[in-house]
Parts: sequence; C-alpha cells; structure tokens
Amino acid sequence: MIKGYEERYLLILLSAVMNQKPSPEPIRSLDWEKMFRLADYHGVAHAVHYGILGLDEEIPQAVRQQFFDKYLESVYRVGRLQKSETQLVALLERERINCFYLSYSDIVKHYPIEEMCCRESIEIGSSRKCTSVIWGILEKIDFEERRTDEAGRLYYRIPGIRVLNFDYTLFFSASMRRFFRSLLKLSPLQAGSRYIRELPLDDRYLFLMCRLTDSYARGNISLSQIMDFWIFYKTYGENFNWPYIYGRLKKLKIADFAERLEHLILRWFGTGAVIENVEIYEAMESYILSKGTDGREISSKLLPLIKTVADCYARNRRLEEMRKMVAWLFPDRRYMETIYPLLGKIRILLPLFWIIRLLRYLSRLCTNPLRNNVFPKLKSLFQKAVKRLPIINKKAKSENTEEESKETAEIPK
Repeated sequence: MIKGYEERYLLILLSAVMNQKPSPEPIRSLDWEKMFRLADYHGVAHAVHYGILGLDEEIPQAVRQQFFDKYLESVYRVGRLQKSETQLVALLERERINCFYLSYSDIVKHYPIEEMCCRESIEIGSSRKCTSVIWGILEKIDFEERRTDEAGRLYYRIPGIRVLNFDYTLFFSASMRRFFRSLLKLSPLQAGSRYIRELPLDDRYLFLMCRLTDSYARGNISLSQIMDFWIFYKTYGENFNWPYIYGRLKKLKIADFAERLEHLILRWFGTGAVIENVEIYEAMESYILSKGTDGREISSKLLPLIKTVADCYARNRRLEEMRKMVAWLFPDRRYMETIYPLLGKIRILLPLFWIIRLLRYLSRLCTNPLRNNVFPKLKSLFQKAVKRLPIINKKAKSENTEEESKETAEIPK
C-alpha cells in the first residue's frame, strides 16, 4: 500500500496531465517539498509543473520555482535532442555501425505537449563489439562520459545533449539478452540505410516491456519510464500483433508479470481498469514508487527475477570484498617499492616481501594489545607486589622515621 498521500496525489496529477484533464484539488494538506523530491526522484517534475499551474492550493514559491526550472530544462532539451539525433544517426551510418535506436523524435511528438516527454537521452543499442567504436566516435565530437545509474554508458555534451549507448548487458535475464542480440540480426534496416536498423512495432513493445521488467527486478524502475511506455502503448496499441507478442513474452518468461504491469499502467493513466487481487497491485505501486524498498515480498513472488538479481548482487558484493582483501594482502609492485626500495632493483623478490610485510603486520597485531593493555597492568601489579615485600616496608618505615626526626629537630625552641 502507498504510504503517503503525496505518492497517491502524484499519480493523480500525472494521470490528469497525460489525459489533458483539469488537475483535481488535493483533499488533504500536502508536503510540497516532499512532492517535488518524489517527482524529481522519478524524473517527472517537469510534467508535474503543468499539473500544478491551475491549482488553488497554496504552494510555496520556492517549490513552484523548482518545478518551473525542471520544466525549462525540458523545453530546451526537446529541440536539442531532436536535432542531435538526426546528426548522430547520419554519423553512425557513415561509420557503418550496425545498431538500432529508440527514436526520440518519434515518441516526443505523441506526448500531449512535447515538453512533457520524459526521455532525456538519445538511446542507441549495439553489439558489444560496436560499443567501443561508438564511444570513440562520441569522444571525437566532444562528448564526455558521465556517471549514470542507468544500464549502459552515458555521454554528455554541452549544452545538455545526452547519449546513452547499451549492449545486451542492458538486461540481466539470459532470455532477454538473446532477444537483444536477435534485434541486431533480424530487425529490418531503416529506409535509406544500410546499417541502422528500425525496430518493428511489436519488437519495440517487447523491448520496452523487457526494459521495464528488468528495471523492476533491479529496483530502479521510474515513473518516467512508465510514462514513456504508456505514450507508445496508447499511440500504437491498435496496431500490435498480440498473438506474436504474447508468444514472445512466454518465451521470455515474463508473460504473467507483463500482463499485471500493463493492467497497473492502465489503472494509472488509461481507463482506470477494474482489477482483481488489489493487494498485489498495491504492492506493485509501493515497489515502483519506492524503487524497490517497499512491497518487495509480494513482488518477488510475482517476478522471481527479483530474487535472482538480489542473489547475484549479493554474490557480486562477496566477490568485490574478496578482491579488496586480495588487493590488500598482495599490493602491487609500485606500492611495495615505496616500503622496500630494494624491489626496484630485484623485482623477483616481490613474493618474499609480501610475506615479510604480512609477518610484520601480524607481529604488530599481536604485540600492540600486549603493549597497550597487558604490559601496563603487569607493571602496576608488579609495583604493588614489590611495595608489599618486608624489606621494602622496613626501608620505607626507616625513611619515614628519619624524616620525622629531622622535622622535630628543626622545630625552634
């Protein structure tokens, strides 16, 4: 179940915006700062801007400005990506790169308003062999690699042009990876092209559904992805070859999940379809809005791939920890030379100095507790024991007697 009213109202606003309907007034007070953080977290803050324009609700001016800034970014992005996509596709054709791309220009024109488009990058799929060539091409035309949480490699160029390149490792499932490879072999070539492929509508649906499913399993699915899928579905749904799609979904082992996800999207943005097993769909809503934090137990039963991904991540973490341990136990030669300069002359001694370093560390590990804890205690016990010896006691008493006699002698008469 969705935790707060902000999450529920975000979906209500997006549904109204996507269907070009007036935004309903909230029935409860809202934390608008939380609303912005949630919308920005899912990449839909620019679309929410349209939804709050006509509201009578008192929204802090600072929050309104944040929504407006995101809207401005989307305004500038549309024209830049459309122009850059045309140029980049022509460049890839000239370089004879076998690839396909998800047309930004095609999807953006089907949004109610172009600036609502949730896709932020030009997206290119290629074989693993071609990815390095594409990266080199992008770097030659002043693109720089940027860190991204998305699967694939992101390149950026001022003033805000993003290109996302991915290969079959975009997907976690082996069956989805095989499907990706088949797209590069069997998809028809784009009109007037000898290398750039164009995904047929049915395969494009399958690709987008695989991507949603994979993102869901990884716990990073976003409302922006879902809105993009909804626009595609709404535009071309009547032209789909459903028997072919259902057959492929079964081979991909995601038919049941895809059906439920499709029903959920229809419930949000479409007909508001009546659904059974409300508990399952509420768990899916919570899982999506929290990006995998809530509703995980039910979602794992619905999509076993979630557990597979989690197990793989746990295994990868263990491997990474093991690599770090090995790197610490056996540092590279350059580091060892800073400790043992002799290695610079006799490199063959590296294993010997690894052993020496480990022995020194173990000796420090053993002696430090003795030096800091055991030795001080033994010292204090020894001092107390010595003071209790009879000889020491007599000596101490005689010294005290002498001091008293001296003090008595010094007293004036």
